[in-house]
Amino acid sequence: MVKKSFSSFLLVSVLLCTFIFAFSTNVFSSKPMTTTYFESDFSRHDANIWEKADWDNGDVFNCMWRPSQVTVGNGKMILTLDKDYDPSHEYPYKSGEYRTTSYFGYGYFEVRMKPAKNPGIVSSFFTYTGPWDGDPWDEIDIEFLGKDTTMVQFNWWKDGKGGNEYYHHLGFDASQSFNTYGFDWKPDSIDFYVNGVKVYTGYGNIPRTPGKIMMNLWPGRNVDEWLAPYDGRTPLMAEYEYVRYYPNGFPGNNPTPTPSPSPTPTPGSKGDINGDGVINTNDYVLLKRYILEEMDFPDYRQRQIADVNNDGVINTLDAALLSRYILEIIKSF
Repeated sequence: MVKKSFSSFLLVSVLLCTFIFAFSTNVFSSKPMTTTYFESDFSRHDANIWEKADWDNGDVFNCMWRPSQVTVGNGKMILTLDKDYDPSHEYPYKSGEYRTTSYFGYGYFEVRMKPAKNPGIVSSFFTYTGPWDGDPWDEIDIEFLGKDTTMVQFNWWKDGKGGNEYYHHLGFDASQSFNTYGFDWKPDSIDFYVNGVKVYTGYGNIPRTPGKIMMNLWPGRNVDEWLAPYDGRTPLMAEYEYVRYYPNGFPGNNPTPTPSPSPTPTPGSKGDINGDGVINTNDYVLLKRYILEEMDFPDYRQRQIADVNNDGVINTLDAALLSRYILEIIKSF
């Protein structure tokens, strides 16, 4: 009798554990994931893609997130930090946080932005997931401390463990113009980029959990040693022109050519901008970034290769020709 009861208990326990596992797996798999190229040019707010925060983070954040502090349209997303005059609110300031509704895994994340300049504040671009999402705290940060916007801070967290801060001196004041910043998240490292140039690689304790893309602007409290004291100046604005995600990593990386019996263009030929011996969409992405002034071709030979129509100017005509070649509409330049 005792043996039979124990067997029944064991069977019920196994079934219960199986149910819990199946339920947990289903909940995790139900999270929206983006695994293809993603781009947002902030022409308008799309509630299916983006969410305006309407809560507070507490801790070092001396503000409430309010949807009114996020404006989107005409190719810009603007976060505004301002005073909150409602006496019923806990915090004296209100600001904006903009986040995707979908989660993103390994790949290259890029933003074109202009941070706010003022002691005591942070303008950011990052990926995050945590306990609120049923995940460990995993995060990758690009942060501008308003006290010195000639520098950018890179950092990352895994399972709530950080301490990976690195300050990169830009050589310009980021608050004075729009520039591109990004990170290439891989299983064993994170490469950080400024205007298409890799400036730092971080190793160890690399996050592994897919997160949402986020941007926010906030004043700190009890972190004067890090941010410097906030003087209460308002309004302050951080501006963003686009966000992009490349699931296969930084688009300027040279892929390993796939062996093929058919002849391929000679390395260095017209249109082969990354010099890998193959003319494809990787070259088109680099050309587009150059035309949009998001990156430069410092090598004269590379500029000659990008000038597909040989008119002495690199512009949309070259991009159009390159696109037609890749799509096999034309056979040569």
